[in-house]
Amino acid sequence: MASRNQSKPSTPSTNSSPLPASGRGIVKTLISTDTIIIRALKPLANAPPPERVLSLAGIIAPRLGTAKEPEKEEPYAFAAREFLRKLLIGKEVSFRVEYTTTTNTRDFGMVSLPQAIDGETNVSRIMIKEGFAKVKMDSKRPPSDDSAALLLLEEAAKAAGKGMWASKSPTDGLRNLRYNPPEDMKGFLEKYKGVQMNAVIELVRDASTYRLCIFLDDNLSQYLTVMVSGIKAPLLKKDVPGAEDIIEPYAEEAKYFVESRLLQRDVKVILEGAGNSNFVASIIHPAGNIAEALVSEGLAKVVDWTIANVSGGPTKLRAAEAKAKERRIRMWQNFVDKKKSGLNGAEAVFDGIVTKIVTADTIMIAGSEDLSPERKITLSSVRAPRIKEPKEAGYAAEAKEFLRSRLIGHRVHVVIDYIKPAVEGYPDEKECATISVDGQNIAESMIAKGLALTLRHRKDDENRSSAYDSLLIAEEKANKAQKGLHSPKDPPSYRISDASENSTKSKQFLPFLTRAGAVAGIVEHVVAGSRFKVLIPSQNCKITLVLGGIRAPRATGRSGERAEPFGDESLEFATRKCYQRDVEISVEGADKVGGFIGTIWLPGGGSQKQNFAVMLLEAGLATVHEYSAQQSIHGKDLFEAERKSREAKRGIWSLERPEVEEVKEEDPTAMDEESVNEIQAVISDISGGGSFYFQHVGDGTKKLEQLMADFASFHISQQNSIIPFNPNVNDYCAAKYSVDEGWYRARIRKVNPADKTYTVLYMDYGNSETVPLSRLRPLDSKFGVSYLPPQAIEGVLAYLTVPPLDDNEWGMEAYERLRELTENKMLKAKVVGAKKTPTALLLSQADDKTGTINQLLVREGLATVDKVVARRHHALSNGVKRGSNGTTNGHGAASSSVDTLLRAQEDAKRDRVNMWQYGDFTQDDDL
Repeated sequence: MASRNQSKPSTPSTNSSPLPASGRGIVKTLISTDTIIIRALKPLANAPPPERVLSLAGIIAPRLGTAKEPEKEEPYAFAAREFLRKLLIGKEVSFRVEYTTTTNTRDFGMVSLPQAIDGETNVSRIMIKEGFAKVKMDSKRPPSDDSAALLLLEEAAKAAGKGMWASKSPTDGLRNLRYNPPEDMKGFLEKYKGVQMNAVIELVRDASTYRLCIFLDDNLSQYLTVMVSGIKAPLLKKDVPGAEDIIEPYAEEAKYFVESRLLQRDVKVILEGAGNSNFVASIIHPAGNIAEALVSEGLAKVVDWTIANVSGGPTKLRAAEAKAKERRIRMWQNFVDKKKSGLNGAEAVFDGIVTKIVTADTIMIAGSEDLSPERKITLSSVRAPRIKEPKEAGYAAEAKEFLRSRLIGHRVHVVIDYIKPAVEGYPDEKECATISVDGQNIAESMIAKGLALTLRHRKDDENRSSAYDSLLIAEEKANKAQKGLHSPKDPPSYRISDASENSTKSKQFLPFLTRAGAVAGIVEHVVAGSRFKVLIPSQNCKITLVLGGIRAPRATGRSGERAEPFGDESLEFATRKCYQRDVEISVEGADKVGGFIGTIWLPGGGSQKQNFAVMLLEAGLATVHEYSAQQSIHGKDLFEAERKSREAKRGIWSLERPEVEEVKEEDPTAMDEESVNEIQAVISDISGGGSFYFQHVGDGTKKLEQLMADFASFHISQQNSIIPFNPNVNDYCAAKYSVDEGWYRARIRKVNPADKTYTVLYMDYGNSETVPLSRLRPLDSKFGVSYLPPQAIEGVLAYLTVPPLDDNEWGMEAYERLRELTENKMLKAKVVGAKKTPTALLLSQADDKTGTINQLLVREGLATVDKVVARRHHALSNGVKRGSNGTTNGHGAASSSVDTLLRAQEDAKRDRVNMWQYGDFTQDDDL
């Protein structure tokens, strides 16, 4: 940010003291054909060198035109200026002020070179001798000896036809000059972009912005204002009428650095871009690139918005800036390397295998051969297409597919560039990295195809890709070629049909799939060890594919169902081998709910393909389904694979009884009847998975309010804070809550000897935390449970199975929705099976008569009806139907609440809401 006036002692400030009236100095610049600015040989401490404006005495030189009055330029004025510029700029001279005019206080004097040119050292004499000036005569006085000598030189120049005496034509010696920017800046840039052109720096506005004169073809000259590409120097605005000076730290030092090297010097300019009225260019001097020099001295910073324009690439500029940072020089004197300070060096660079493409910019990588543990890595400085943006949504699928086709299952090289800290809405920090496969930066490749954009970081944000410049260059090329996101065409749209939506639809696709033989597909989801969602790109459809002839053990369900032996291992094996992989499928039939029965083939060595069902059987992670296998053309291979794993006692066969556990039928008469007891309740804490703590609103809660007021007063007293205490598990105590620093009744749930802490349950509210002994006190008897029992009652949502919090896909969504529906609200609670712990409740809003919260969660696909409850309900329903005259044959009536929940679940399945988005995940895998 710009600072008003100078604030650092190390930064030069303007020094108004002029150069003495005589002495030696360096010619800084020419103001006109006969007036120069001379600066001191050395700068002052913390300030630019003093200067003096001096006009050459005794001569008259041709007058230059101006932007306002170009027509007043005289013949050979520019030639005279160029002669004087090349003669003096940057040279050491001797000078002496001879007189000062009284009208405009203008100094006139003599300037001499240290070495003679054709016997002359006096600059005025040299100008006249070369025909670029004439003698200034005083009509009131006779010529002096000096004037007479100058007149002789003038006559000799005329006779020789030198300089302005070469022609008498009034148009000779005039240049073709354009002061204003080209009207068609884009066309001008297209014509001259990348071409090295001769130029002279006429003005240094600040260290990275110059006004220069470019010499074009046909004697045409063009004034342009250019900004040096790839860098930004400190801002400098001084002596602007009506505006306050703005002088950023090091601005004047940086300007002097450039002026002393480039002002009115011959340079090469390469136009590389254009803005509203300025061009972006590289400035090349015989001594080197001024941008690199400024950056290496800490007098400018590399900027992203023009770095991609730099001719020859940004590598040298980045290297120069890195050295300046390392030296902590000038602008970098307080630099802290945030990237190094936020990384664990041992994990910053590693090789791994890509196991999952999460999104178009985030992948999972396993660092070992057994594919565990995995790390979630986000591509550095990449902005993937946004699904919610209509113009980008179509490219999101293409970008993800680009990563999948090139990375999944491949070994990659990972360089962690920075750690993006957790922010609100994104609770986990992100490891951001440059990822290379076969030496190619995958982010650069994706951006080059227009499938992603490069993030524009703040100029002070050092957290960026280590190949950031390459990403910018790739994006610029994609933009020029109008690829992907940069295309003016409508974005691609993808409509994928679900061939397994129902049995009717699957029958439409079945003839084609059975006739087609091996069909290319991509495994989009692994439901179980033998059940998959497969995308078939050639048909724009996806199917549910069940492996024929085998049965895989059931894995742990989303809703916490207990896994069969080796069920989780079977699912993990299938995920590791098949998820997001290119496969071939062959279909042999279809089941009753729309699933297709068939085979998945994985690529093997050479032209060989591997039957994945055989792989599962050989690993002991599935068993042969005898009837189905006998009907399969691959039956022989299946039986042989199972024989091998049984003999080797792998997986399931390592158990004494390898049979997969059968689910026992429940007694339909065991269903609890709903209690007619209805209470008012307040949810005090939510544990996740449909569990919570609630307070029964009534006399107990009123008594709790008074107890808490007395409890707080009791613990204010110092004498109650020094009672010795050595708590054990299940002891009651007082605990100081970390959120509001208040004291509450609690019970010790766990003692942690390693760090001398205690896990407590706040028994009136249901929440838990771990605290040190210093935050615990004995529970005084007058506040004990005999006076008031614990008010937090453990409860669950009746009849439901809710994903637990550690369910990465839906646990948090279910938790947040339940919290939204219940937090700080008075609820009606219908108690179901009150004799059980935890207490099962049907919850509803106090003023809502449309349905229960239980029903709403099921309808929104965030909970399912418990399977045991559903089976018992169906059994009771069938009993009612079989009985005569509408009786229940002695087993009791089916629950109307369960019936409502089951209807809500069918609606959620039909609409593919949340957990049901891939269809019915509760289908049994048996064929």
